[in-house]
Amino acid sequence: MKSKTRQILATATVTSILSILIGGFAVWSSYESELSVVNQELATVAFDVKSTPLDPINAALLSIEQNSFDITLIFKAPTGERAILKESKKAVLGGKSRLQIRYIPIQAGEELIIAASVAEIDSSLTTNLWRLLIFILVANAFASFVSVLISRSGSLALERAQRAKMQEFLGDAAHELRTPLTVVKGYAELLEAKKLEADRERQAFTRLNSEIKRMETLIADLLILAELGEEKESKFSLINLSNLLNESVVDFQAIAPLHPVELRIDDDVMVLASEKYLHRLFVNALTNIRLHTQAQAPVRITLKDGKEIHLLIEDGGSGLPQEAYGEKIRGLKRFDRSRSRDSGGSGLGMSIMSAVIELHEGLLTLKKSELGGLAIEVQLPRA
Repeated sequence: MKSKTRQILATATVTSILSILIGGFAVWSSYESELSVVNQELATVAFDVKSTPLDPINAALLSIEQNSFDITLIFKAPTGERAILKESKKAVLGGKSRLQIRYIPIQAGEELIIAASVAEIDSSLTTNLWRLLIFILVANAFASFVSVLISRSGSLALERAQRAKMQEFLGDAAHELRTPLTVVKGYAELLEAKKLEADRERQAFTRLNSEIKRMETLIADLLILAELGEEKESKFSLINLSNLLNESVVDFQAIAPLHPVELRIDDDVMVLASEKYLHRLFVNALTNIRLHTQAQAPVRITLKDGKEIHLLIEDGGSGLPQEAYGEKIRGLKRFDRSRSRDSGGSGLGMSIMSAVIELHEGLLTLKKSELGGLAIEVQLPRA
């Protein structure tokens, strides 16, 4: 077997295993959490019935009504005859939908039957499994593509450098994924032990879903960083940077109208670049301002044309730690992990911006703004 084929197979195998482990765990945890919510609803009704032995039927109806549960309630006589007391359109006994059913004995051979549909949960599981399969196929294609690019490197020194860069990226990626994965695993073990009270269990489900979403965001940003590392200049085109920046500012003002924005943008500044990635740069910079500064913090955006293109995006927020200013951004750099965790982001926005500027052979510098917050200074070669 050729070395290139072995490399592609090895890459596909590793990518598939990682995707199945991480994605499969996330999908199954989400399914289990949704199923547990249904079981908790049934358990609540059963508890209320047992707590009111003298009037169990009214207790069941009141519990379902007060908690707005979508549950079917049936009374079963000792003779086997059944009377539907409350019927959910989704939970019909004898229907096609899969149900979670609980039987509650009351007195003299009588019992109450409560049932809730899990059809939507099953459908969600199927959808998520298909999404996972598509993700695995895309990830394999992407990983194989990167692997082929590396194998075609004409220079042994360049190949070694690319391999070292990929290993560094994979190491950083594994480190970044470890924290949310550990949190997900911890909450899953707590829920599996079934030792939490109802309120704590709901909080655990909320945190579990939050960490899964955070992991999805992190993986998406890691894929963008990997894509940027393999992008080629041949995809550049001549674009109007002034128009692109103005469009991004309009979008920012629509979702963050309280920020006063001062614009100093020269007209028709042209640059040979990737419109897709420069737009991502502007979105990341303005999103950081929206998420990490006060609602009325001033913003100033400057774009000047000269021997080189000069871009300055400033805000009046609290800025970064002092040691971060003037620092070159390398790898998967985070300047303040708590900020990204509080906002639900991956915290890799700065790394993506740095990779975009590196792709364009420009220079990105972080400075203290005259407005009091952060100033992102970018220098790009002219078209």
